Amino acid sequence: MASRNRPEVNKAQDPRVDCARVRGGSQRLVAAVQDFLLDPAQRLTEQERALMNAMLHGLVERLADEIRVRLPAALAAASECDPAELVGELSRSGLLAKPALIDLLLRRADLLRLGQPGAGAKARGENALLGGWVADEVADVAAAAMAVTMARSAARDRFGRPGLELADCPAEIAVDLAYDVAAALASRCGGHDEEVVAAAVDLLARHDEGRRLDALEARLVRALQEARRLDPATLLALAGAGEVGLLCEALARLAGIPGESGWALFIDGKDGRLALLLRMAEQPRAMAAALLARLAGPLGLADPGAELDWFDRIGDAEAVAARNRLRLPPAYQRAVAALERHGQRLA
Repeated sequence: MASRNRPEVNKAQDPRVDCARVRGGSQRLVAAVQDFLLDPAQRLTEQERALMNAMLHGLVERLADEIRVRLPAALAAASECDPAELVGELSRSGLLAKPALIDLLLRRADLLRLGQPGAGAKARGENALLGGWVADEVADVAAAAMAVTMARSAARDRFGRPGLELADCPAEIAVDLAYDVAAALASRCGGHDEEVVAAAVDLLARHDEGRRLDALEARLVRALQEARRLDPATLLALAGAGEVGLLCEALARLAGIPGESGWALFIDGKDGRLALLLRMAEQPRAMAAALLARLAGPLGLADPGAELDWFDRIGDAEAVAARNRLRLPPAYQRAVAALERHGQRLA
């Protein structure tokens, strides 16, 4: 009976009963440890983080709008919400922690940082190189260049800033993200799962991987190669125009390796990785020297001369062996790398 006379415990002030706060503090500690020990060279800059966030918010907002226009009016109105709220909900649920999605956002941020049109002074219009190809006498080159120009324009938001469209996403990202957003919208309009899923299915039925900007740029590079335009002069012109995406795709095509593998070697080009890509692409030494010098600053190559030494040391046999490895299925390459990291596979 005496217990009835005890004063009530204020749980908000009693750490013994605030389990949620304890768990939250532990999670914050885990995040702090990871962030504190992260190599500064690998940490995102504030500019990269802001750009990736802006692209992600824009993508989610456009997806939500595309699903709403396919819903009955009453459900569309009920599902209205602040895009930032929607992104926050998806993030807290872990639905945005998709490596493929983050990789796409990071690649777009890297392309802008390295000088692709749309950054800085180039925001005022596409460069003369791409514009010249739009008027090219070779029909395939002109059509491919026009498609790239239109896709880049469509990917900008209403303020002219670089954006990301569902069309830019590979199928696996597009499907997952469309259903993620659909589920979040359904929770706001009292369920109606069938109607919301039907809207997402209709949206995804219109998704075409061939309309991705990466695919359109690959088509332009292929047209240039078929027109015998992928010579050292063109590669250097691409670098000078800030057309890093097209340059990387061109080098990968000349090397005979997938574009993703070429990008990985290019963006982390130190310690002979870019030199290896140039060797596989069978570029002359003079061109390699000029390209390394031009890209040293943007890529963070502290000593272009040392990278050229790598180019000189890589022999034909080593380049052929690397090319053959990079042509293997990506899933197999990941498995081999994992086994080698844990000493489970002989070199």
